[in-house]
Amino acid sequence: QFATFSEVDTEIGKTLKRYEAFGDGFERFHVNLTKDALQSNDLQKSLKDMDKRCQDRLRDCASSQKDQINDILPFIRNTSSILVHGSGNLLALTIACSIQEHEGVRFYICEGRPARKGYPHGSGEQLLEKVLATPEGMRLKDKLHNYCTIVPDSGVSSVMNSVDFVIMGAYCVTEHGGLVHSTGSLQIAIVAA
Repeated sequence: QFATFSEVDTEIGKTLKRYEAFGDGFERFHVNLTKDALQSNDLQKSLKDMDKRCQDRLRDCASSQKDQINDILPFIRNTSSILVHGSGNLLALTIACSIQEHEGVRFYICEGRPARKGYPHGSGEQLLEKVLATPEGMRLKDKLHNYCTIVPDSGVSSVMNSVDFVIMGAYCVTEHGGLVHSTGSLQIAIVAA
């Protein structure tokens, strides 16, 4: 399929370009993926090595999500009230698993980015749709709105006194432990403190 390493590198760059918004993690992945290929004279061997690295990364991502869900579930109780900010797949799975495991749990979901294309009521609505799209969430179809309330970002401080903890996603984590996340995260952190 590819005659030269340059063709492979160009195709990888095009593929990863779609994920640029997620931060520099994909640029680092690109470098990691291709780092040894330049040293090799055998393109087919390099392609097999890159394919193995991609498969390993996919396995790590899949098990990482399950590990993160398993890490958070012990902290959630039937009486927990949780503020959620973001609209990622991991947050959706966390909500679905938490409701399955703890019948009385309550989620306050930040409206986030109102009037997005396709989601006129914000990314909170998008998150609820993602919850329903998970295998765990499909079982909650009729009950999900009993557990989840979308809160305008400007109203976060009004629910903060009744919240036990906050869960938010991250586009990336810096080497010093800082989070890069969407608009509103700083406000929530300040109000939560």
